[in-house]
Amino acid sequence: MLSKSIVLFSTIKTEFPEIELYILGEISNLYSMAKVLGIDEAGRGPVIGSMFIGGFMIDEERIDEIEELGVKDSKKLSGKKRESIRDQLEEHGEAFLKEVKAEEIDELRNVMSLNEIEVKAFTDVIGRTDADKVIVDLPEPNAERFINKLKDQLPERFADVDFVAEHGADDTFPVVSAASIVAKSARESHVDDLKKKYGYDFASGYPHDKPTISFLEKYVEEKGELPKETRKSWSTAERILKEASQKDLGSF
Repeated sequence: MLSKSIVLFSTIKTEFPEIELYILGEISNLYSMAKVLGIDEAGRGPVIGSMFIGGFMIDEERIDEIEELGVKDSKKLSGKKRESIRDQLEEHGEAFLKEVKAEEIDELRNVMSLNEIEVKAFTDVIGRTDADKVIVDLPEPNAERFINKLKDQLPERFADVDFVAEHGADDTFPVVSAASIVAKSARESHVDDLKKKYGYDFASGYPHDKPTISFLEKYVEEKGELPKETRKSWSTAERILKEASQKDLGSF
């Protein structure tokens, strides 16, 4: 195919020199249109709510456009700035999202680790794209091993795709920063919806947040069970249920 293109271009160059520069430009664009996909997660550790995997794909030569928007690790952006950037991202590339609900995480943890669940979710997002290069925020120590795990679960067409996995990629690569914003925006919207549903501001939903623990303890005390969106396989949730059960036994 490439040799035929070269022969065709040679003919055009010889017979139509006035369009030589135009053809050269078009060929240059054709071969430089590499699509880069960034992948990151939000909500890996909370005891309440879903985990979200964000993806953002953009033509490599347009990455400076999202840099100009001010993309950076979503944890370093104010909520207002994050949402402002999120609203503009799809003017420059394509966003992808995968939600893994709390009950799905609990079910999967019966047969696999959280890292394996994350790999499964990452490959779901990657598999929906036609990326030429994939850059992932690395969630475990060994980058080469992690990339092999991804490729093992991806279609054959990804065998020759260039993969990069680095710790802190959401800080280093703008396309991963954009993916981080996609994931974080979805997670925050989800948490806001849950707060409205239950009429309680439980903060982030992470085990280290006292409002989160207070909410779960009060809910169990009133309802005798954890909210539906709780990750019941988390040690925090198990402890709260156990303490509530012991308290009930002690009341007899």
